Amino acid sequence: MTAFSLNQHYDAPAAKVWDLIGDFYAVEKWMPGVAGVLKDDDQQTRTITMHDGGRLVERLLEEGPLFHHYRFNDPGPVPVRDFTARISVTALDADRSEIGWAARFEPAPGVTEEDAMTALVGFYQACLDRIAAELGA
Repeated sequence: MTAFSLNQHYDAPAAKVWDLIGDFYAVEKWMPGVAGVLKDDDQQTRTITMHDGGRLVERLLEEGPLFHHYRFNDPGPVPVRDFTARISVTALDADRSEIGWAARFEPAPGVTEEDAMTALVGFYQACLDRIAAELGA
């Protein structure tokens, strides 16, 4: 199993950051390239459709006041399988916070661990940067 984690600080209170990213079904607000999200409350899944037509179904495993833990097995356009991730927001003080995003996965057949890691880390960093832009932080 391969794992990585990213952390990024924001000059914004944790509540404000979570207001932006806390709705599991509203990633189009902060995730680049998302054309739309189909919500299935009964299954606790979101089907993310990207602008290039790629689709990804993610299942919410657990959530708390400032975190989501989710999984996908059918990666669609993502070069991995058996993927789980957790994104969380932590208050550093009253006006600063940190997002921590950790993931574990297996590279898809025919994909090297390095290539899978590069693709995922690059995309997740783009998400964290977009969050900063949305927050103005």
